Amino acid sequence: MRRKMLAPPENGKRVVPYLMAGDPDLETTRKLLLAAREEQVWAIELGVPFSDPTADGPVIQKAANRALSPGTSLRSLLDWLSGIPRNERPPIFLMTYFNLFLAMGLDEFVERSGQAGGIVGAVIPDLSYEDSHDVRKVFHAGGLSLIPFVAPTTSLDRMRRIVATSEEFIYLVSLLGTTGKELSETGDVSRCVSRIREMTSSPVCVGFGIQSPSTAGNVLKIADGVIVGSRLVQEETDPVRWKALLSTFCDAARTVSPVKVP
Repeated sequence: MRRKMLAPPENGKRVVPYLMAGDPDLETTRKLLLAAREEQVWAIELGVPFSDPTADGPVIQKAANRALSPGTSLRSLLDWLSGIPRNERPPIFLMTYFNLFLAMGLDEFVERSGQAGGIVGAVIPDLSYEDSHDVRKVFHAGGLSLIPFVAPTTSLDRMRRIVATSEEFIYLVSLLGTTGKELSETGDVSRCVSRIREMTSSPVCVGFGIQSPSTAGNVLKIADGVIVGSRLVQEETDPVRWKALLSTFCDAARTVSPVKVP
């Protein structure tokens, strides 16, 4: 099934906030989805809480622990999303770990995602490129994208194979380890983005280490988007403060001029 790709922002600079579903409750999550829509973010990465995350740092782990309940299972969240009008939420990339997709079944996940509407794809950090072929095939049949990961430490040969599978965007992990650290310099990111752009025209969004609007602005001078996680998750219990903080990241993105590629 072919699906129309998400249109880029006017200057091509994407802001993708990460939000832990159900932290502290689903009523608050609904308010935050609406706030993100009002801020005109390109998309949102909606985390599904998981008890044994491998890529999440302390802030997101604590949010997941607060959110874990029968109401925040992958199946129940898809049903819950189907009750929220599309004009009250941005396009969604679901982010969680492969066990949850395996437990539900990929075909059921694709079917329920279609029923919910507005789900563009999934970010699955513990699914390697080598193990992703069959998952990607099922996703594509249902019009969903599976977002590929690369890092500055990825070899050129492997990077070339990974980015060949990209659709909506390539997730560039800027730092080794888990989320929540600060990206202090962008040299490795810049070199990695340059390599990727020699291989594909797919947008590159940088995650991990985006702790401030100034860091986001610096990264967006190089890349096509930023994924803002732990810093926003710290404010999830207060929708007003969360929206105000998100607005500062969006403002930083709007002030960055598009990169002219020769």
